[in-house]
Amino acid sequence: MVDLVHPRTRNAFRETCSDYAVVRQICQAFENERFHPAPDDDAPQGGWYGPGQRRGTFDCYTSGIDWTNPSEVRRLLNVFEEILGWLNGNDEYGDKRKEQLSRHLARDGYEVDDTGRIRTSILVASSLDLSGLREPDAILEHLERMSGAMDTDPALAISGAKALIEATTKTVLEELGEPYDQRADVPALVKAAQKALQLHPELLAPTAKGAEAIKRVFSGLSQIAVSIAELRNEYGTDHGRSRPTSGLGPRHAHLAVGAATTYCRMLLETLAARRARTSH
Repeated sequence: MVDLVHPRTRNAFRETCSDYAVVRQICQAFENERFHPAPDDDAPQGGWYGPGQRRGTFDCYTSGIDWTNPSEVRRLLNVFEEILGWLNGNDEYGDKRKEQLSRHLARDGYEVDDTGRIRTSILVASSLDLSGLREPDAILEHLERMSGAMDTDPALAISGAKALIEATTKTVLEELGEPYDQRADVPALVKAAQKALQLHPELLAPTAKGAEAIKRVFSGLSQIAVSIAELRNEYGTDHGRSRPTSGLGPRHAHLAVGAATTYCRMLLETLAARRARTSH
């Protein structure tokens, strides 16, 4: 597994903590995201504070992070957002430091948006709005994983695309209070979610204007999701393959990820629109 944040990026934020913060700020930033300092027994030779108290504090909180875990790294990125905020309105050196940190993040596949949020490129490109969901973490985790793998591990990205669809359909059903079988496969989940959102062709009145065209669109929507699940069965990383897949490149991963995010965006936007109608 590849680290989702490169050591050079970590070191740059570590130096920023040393130059622009006090120990109390550093501790608070990490503890706000449920990180805890490592015990003294885990300290390297010379202790946590050999290179300086602020650098040592940063090391103490980051030493136990699993840099391949999307959920854990997402929480760490929230810490980095706070560190970037310390540079706002500082001075020209602070502005230059912020540009430097943004470049490091960009090399790792992240972008700092206009509000100061650090997002993966797939999150920016897909514009999935997760703000209204009670439990968006599963969807966010798969988005993070796909973004980091599209160009370096297409098979992993395709597996992530299927997992994103599965997580999104389950989330929609949970948000609507609809029961479902946790062991259900993707076709069953897709059918249940689209029926719950009234996006399934079976629910369309045959006399509705443009009924046949809309049925084809709804059927195509279902087939996108089901086909990605089938593609994952052929090329994904989840079946302990004894030899690498051949002929699979980033373009295939981009197609699968793009299709999956388009499908999931339709479900989530429909869910949001339904809620907006019922709230008035």
